[in-house]
Amino acid sequence: MRLPKLFPAFILLLAAVRAPAQSVHWDPPGGQLGYNQVSELTLVFDNCGPDGDPAVPQVDGLNFGRPSQSSQTSIVNFKMTQTFSYIYPVRPTHRSAISIPVFEVKTDKGTMRVAAANFTVGDTPVGGAGNGPALDDVAAAKLTVPKDTFWAGEVFPVVYNLNVVRRYFHSLATNIDWQPAPFVAEDWTKPDPGEALVQGERRVISAQSTRAYARQPGTYTLKPASQMVNLMVGSTGFGIFSAPSVEQRQIDSNPVEVTILPLPPAPADFSKAVGEFTFTSKVVPITAAVGEPVTWTLELAGTGNWPDLTGLPQRDVSNDFQVVQPKSRRTMKDGSLFEGTLSEDVVLVPTKAGTYQLAPVRFTYFDTKTGTYRTVASDNVTVTVTAAAQPAQAPAGTGAPVQFSINTPPPAAAAPALPPATPPVTPENLPRDPLPGSGHGYVPLPQHTLVQVCLLSSVLCILSVWLLLATLRSRQNDPQRLRRAARAQLAAVLAEMRAAGAKLPAQSSSLKTWQQLAAALWEVPHAAPGAPLVHALVTARDQAAAAGWARLWSEADRALHSRDQALPADWTARADNALQAVRVPGWPPFSSFAPRNLLPFLGMTEEQKAEGLNRVIRVGVWLALLFSLSALQPSVFGAESAGEAYKRGDFAAAEAGWSKELAAAPTDWTARHNLGLALAQQDRWAEATAHWTGAFLLNARADATRWDLALGLQRSGLAPVELVELSRGEGRFGLVRLATPGEWQLTLILAALLLAAALILLLLQGYRRIGAWGKPVALTASLLAVVLAVAATLSLHAYGPLADPAAVFVWRPATLRSIPTDADTAQKSSPLSAGSLAVAEKTFLGWTKLQFPGGQSGWVRSEDLISLYR
Repeated sequence: MRLPKLFPAFILLLAAVRAPAQSVHWDPPGGQLGYNQVSELTLVFDNCGPDGDPAVPQVDGLNFGRPSQSSQTSIVNFKMTQTFSYIYPVRPTHRSAISIPVFEVKTDKGTMRVAAANFTVGDTPVGGAGNGPALDDVAAAKLTVPKDTFWAGEVFPVVYNLNVVRRYFHSLATNIDWQPAPFVAEDWTKPDPGEALVQGERRVISAQSTRAYARQPGTYTLKPASQMVNLMVGSTGFGIFSAPSVEQRQIDSNPVEVTILPLPPAPADFSKAVGEFTFTSKVVPITAAVGEPVTWTLELAGTGNWPDLTGLPQRDVSNDFQVVQPKSRRTMKDGSLFEGTLSEDVVLVPTKAGTYQLAPVRFTYFDTKTGTYRTVASDNVTVTVTAAAQPAQAPAGTGAPVQFSINTPPPAAAAPALPPATPPVTPENLPRDPLPGSGHGYVPLPQHTLVQVCLLSSVLCILSVWLLLATLRSRQNDPQRLRRAARAQLAAVLAEMRAAGAKLPAQSSSLKTWQQLAAALWEVPHAAPGAPLVHALVTARDQAAAAGWARLWSEADRALHSRDQALPADWTARADNALQAVRVPGWPPFSSFAPRNLLPFLGMTEEQKAEGLNRVIRVGVWLALLFSLSALQPSVFGAESAGEAYKRGDFAAAEAGWSKELAAAPTDWTARHNLGLALAQQDRWAEATAHWTGAFLLNARADATRWDLALGLQRSGLAPVELVELSRGEGRFGLVRLATPGEWQLTLILAALLLAAALILLLLQGYRRIGAWGKPVALTASLLAVVLAVAATLSLHAYGPLADPAAVFVWRPATLRSIPTDADTAQKSSPLSAGSLAVAEKTFLGWTKLQFPGGQSGWVRSEDLISLYR
């Protein structure tokens, strides 16, 4: 009696025994890792799943990369196990033992404990095999400097040389990683690869250089530079399906010790400049009237410690001059931190006539070549000021140039000498007015999609038309076509004879038609055959049916040509049964691929078929029409509230309204134009330039978008190369901006379709369905297609990353990171300049991964980006 009560408990106990256990562990749980070698560690979740991304503890000497994910389900002995894995790329940076401590992770089954994992770190041979070569024998890196002693502030070159055995070299995996502090250094130059024969072994040599200097004297060490290199350690597969096996290793250079000497005791006017400099002075004009401006320009140029230079020496000027305070202009050579020019323009407005001496200006710097201080001075300049015909009074208390007005003299007085006329200054460019309504542009396709569309649209059109022509020819040349038609018509004639029910001669016409169709069914060549001929021809095809058809034919002849003109009562039924027993082969579809149908233009002739030609033309027109319609973008109407807010001067409200409108219709270039106006009115020129760039990419021919782009680049100070060239429209860029990237892609697709149409014309002529005009028209269409394709391809190449639908604009300075986190980890990062153009690959929790034209990629905050199409 107690068994029913214990049975549920027994079932639960059995289920608990059979239920799989849950755990989280490292795979492998220990072992050896290669120093500076990228390996994989897997965090395995057995029969459970992670609740969010696991927080792996930081381990000194072990760098964790961004993990990938995988899952697996297996059933063994009716027991199902599930695993979920995070696969981390790891790289040891120390040769000491490494231990990943115990930590806890949250899973969908609760919090679980991960056991510690202990690893030893050693120098693993290249390829992982015990008999493989050591890494130092395969690759090496070296830092060199021309000497080991430099002056404080002296700029000196640093050269990085990487050499790898040619048979192991695959590619460079990363840029040089080097921490120059406490030195001030430039960026590394681009790799300059080459090959050389070293001790009988061909090696790949990659040289890069930079320049640096130290501000303070002392003994310093240039830290080692490191770089990840992909090495080929074998191959997988065989033959044409083989692929190289690549192993990623870090190559470290040597450290370099340098001594920085203190500068000798400096003169009082030392400018803190160290290097090689030139100093020039220019005064224009040296003769002027009272009130006329005189410009005094000083320019410093050369190579040295520019980051430490603050300005040019001051100048002494007579109190008889009104002085406009100068604005320094510093211009650095592209990509250089230590070569540039610094210039200042001082405007002097004389208030009294006389002769004035402009004292020389002296500039003292330390010359590293001679190890001495050098002073360069401008020449002594004499400025002659003549009296003005009408004295000019300088406004008191201002440092601005004197302004003049031309007064008309009284009629009786002699005309005074007037000062030279000064042309008016062109007013600064201002944003234009908002545009009403909406206007939409074409969003470009991804590159792989564009290639697929071009190939498929052209190839499918040609193949479809070709197959249609071959099918029409196959059906027309089918030897059983006339027999099938005769059999169908015989059935209709017999149906009419049954329905009529009358005796001859009322059925004589139907009976004659039956004989004609029966002769066509059995392919009787004689116009008036007798029963014996019919019997012989039917026997050749169907011996069992020969007697029946010969009897039917004989009875029909007797009825038509005898006196009584009567058919047997069962003749119609027997004729119908005989017809039902006849089997005529149908049209074989695969006969379309026979050479006589697929390639008739190789020697066979064919009559023109109007119906087939019409079908081909209709198919081509429908394909082109459907493709054109698929590229159209929907249109929406913009709200008027944002425009009204803009007119009232409420630019923040106008920005909100147009931002909402743009979010609903990203392809509306008028909304992008108007939103840029609202941002520009708030002095947010960088954001405005980004939205104006998007408007230009959606409508490059509009005068408003061209004006916007030029104005945005001018006022924001941003100067991406692609946008600067497009805004100017000079040379080939005049052609490029005749269409947007989306329109150039449509042109490329049109060129593919036009080329397909030319080939279709040649096919039609080969099938003898059109006249001789097909060849010249096809040749003209082909040449036009080539011209359009070349213009579209060159224009899309000129647009560069702007031709990608995921193009983004970096509107403010940001930091490019290797992993999407702000945490203070050992990840690599580099500054990202405002105005950079890139392609967004994917997003993750407020981060966006960017891909740059040079192949570099990284993560940046999404709020630092503005999408140009989306």
